[in-house]
Amino acid sequence: MMHATPTETESAAEIDTTVGLSELPSLDDHHAPRCECDHGTETEYIACGRRARWRVSTDCTCGEQHPRIVEILCSRCLRTLRRNNPRESITARPL
Repeated sequence: MMHATPTETESAAEIDTTVGLSELPSLDDHHAPRCECDHGTETEYIACGRRARWRVSTDCTCGEQHPRIVEILCSRCLRTLRRNNPRESITARPL
């Protein structure tokens, strides 16, 4: 009769661990950048996670010298940003 080695026992214990969807590797190019847009609540940051296509910089035009914001976004989040901030100076460059 064979006995399980400590390594086999530890591996079996690891299999029972629940893995979150965000921890799984990407099925497309796993070096592809992911969209950073926040889809969470006011207290919790949840990244969009879609494949990013744009490097976007947003410059405030209100005259109060707010800092420039630079984000990596997918096309859908870029459209939402432009729709929600029509007065801001938004520059998008393809990745």
